[in-house]
Amino acid sequence: MQSSPGANATKCKLALFESGHLLCGLDIIHVQEINKNIAVTVVHRVPEYVRGVINLRGEIVTVVDLRTKFGFAPLSLEAEAEIVIVRFGDENIGLLVDSVSDVVLADEKDIEPTPPNLAGVPGHFFKGIYKLEQSLVAILNIEELLAREFE
Repeated sequence: MQSSPGANATKCKLALFESGHLLCGLDIIHVQEINKNIAVTVVHRVPEYVRGVINLRGEIVTVVDLRTKFGFAPLSLEAEAEIVIVRFGDENIGLLVDSVSDVVLADEKDIEPTPPNLAGVPGHFFKGIYKLEQSLVAILNIEELLAREFE
């Protein structure tokens, strides 16, 4: 069976992770790496959702706590968390998440529009909703999530 050229053009790989009670997805083209157990240095006089900075092989990377950004209670400092390093413009930004769970191949035609409010989080932070068998994935709009602070 032959596939037509561009048959895979409407597929994207989503890295799945949890932040608070939301299962989020992010197109892996934005993901540079995923790290655990990196010490975050607290920085003063920054927005509440900026957890601090990390030293990533000599590069200082700002870490954004997605829970706080979404209006949820922040992760405790003792909690096991992961940092998803994303490329935004010409710098790396760390997204502090509860846990990274999987990578799925999503067909873009199955991605539905985001409601104006998703579990109490403004809909503009998301590009759409993707349905898995047992759950819904809120696909992050990384540009909207980070644009105001990091442009």
